[in-house]
Amino acid sequence: MAKYVVRTKKSVMGNREKGLYYGVPVGSGVIDLDYIAAEASVWSSLPPEDVIAAVGTVARLMRKHLAMGDSVTLPGLGIFTVSASSEGCQTPEECTPAKVKPMRVCYRANPEMRRVLAEIKYEKRERHRSGVAAVQ
Repeated sequence: MAKYVVRTKKSVMGNREKGLYYGVPVGSGVIDLDYIAAEASVWSSLPPEDVIAAVGTVARLMRKHLAMGDSVTLPGLGIFTVSASSEGCQTPEECTPAKVKPMRVCYRANPEMRRVLAEIKYEKRERHRSGVAAVQ
């Protein structure tokens, strides 16, 4: 089950300040490729080493194709693209390739992956007086 903590955010309305409370998700851990590979080997006929090699190969090929300007679609996951921006120019001729800068790799989950959102259930993670969070 996913965890959340309650945090306050202050907003100024008119001449008075009001604090509202929000549930904010907190991470419960990080799953690495070794863990995924071990779990995938149980669900498939592939040994963990082959899963790791395949993921590494896919990552290298994705970097290659994203650098070429391609979008990469992975069934069951979604689509990866690169966003870019440039400074404003007075004329089209001034907008040269040197002024276009890649900003980030974008990911858009496909409907199959987004379905996980409907499955997430949260439970509150309480804080001890020491400031260390504990699960109820």
